[in-house]
Amino acid sequence: MKKVVVSFIAMIIALGAVVFGVHTLQTQTQNTRSNHKTKQQVKHINLVALGDSLTEGVGDNNNLHGYSGRISKKINEQYKIPVSMSNFGKAGDRSDQIQQRLKNQSDFQEKIKQANVIVLTSGGNDLQQLLLENAFVKTRGQLTQAVKAGQTKYEKQLTALFQNIRQYNRNVPIFIFGNYNPLFVHFPNRTDLNSDVKLFNAVNYKLSQKDKNSYYVSTFDLTFGQYKTKSAQTTLSNQAQKQTSAKSQQQATTSALTGEMVTNNQWISSTDNYHPNNTGYNYMTNALFKVMRREQNQWLMKQ
Repeated sequence: MKKVVVSFIAMIIALGAVVFGVHTLQTQTQNTRSNHKTKQQVKHINLVALGDSLTEGVGDNNNLHGYSGRISKKINEQYKIPVSMSNFGKAGDRSDQIQQRLKNQSDFQEKIKQANVIVLTSGGNDLQQLLLENAFVKTRGQLTQAVKAGQTKYEKQLTALFQNIRQYNRNVPIFIFGNYNPLFVHFPNRTDLNSDVKLFNAVNYKLSQKDKNSYYVSTFDLTFGQYKTKSAQTTLSNQAQKQTSAKSQQQATTSALTGEMVTNNQWISSTDNYHPNNTGYNYMTNALFKVMRREQNQWLMKQ
């Protein structure tokens, strides 16, 4: 008799657990559906691009403002949503100059306030200035030391720019590009130049991680263009060894930094030998869209 009673009690407990579990699952499902219902896609995207010549679109033969016109078109095609694009890129601007324009231009500030998405290019001109100032140092180690010292200054300036953007819009997602080494095709044996670019890119990445809603977009493959494989890069390096003296290479470095040396990178513009061409900007756009799609809940859905 006792065994029957115990079995009956155990059955009641088990049945209760099943009922409770079903009720809990139903509640969770209803909450999930409710959350999905409250998250709706925005009806319009305000995209603000700010930065240097890469944002302005220098080298773009299709007059699409480089990546900014292309990403606007891609968002519209992929999500069937209208996009208003405001481009505040200016060739030659360092990070501190971008910030100064934002401080002084009320229309710039208003667009930031209204933005659903912000895309930023920064660091290329900061680094270029450092390399030009130190083009004739005696050793590559000295050049790297100068770049590391400049990296600290750059981080302070980019931090101030991020803070300024956040004064006008605390929650908008910011997508910040890294930079590339346009000198690689001329000096493939100068591995220090690649490292110098990566030092500045590390600042962009670091600040994207510190900010609560910012994301890093790598463009370093622009460095190599069509020389993607090890064998292609080895062939290029062998050709580069024909460079004669250190003095001539220093002069050549200056010519390459100012865009005077003709490039053979098929992703770089043959007009200025420095900025991306249509192929390069298409690559930047695809890299940006890949990150944006991954984080689409931050800008595509109503918060």
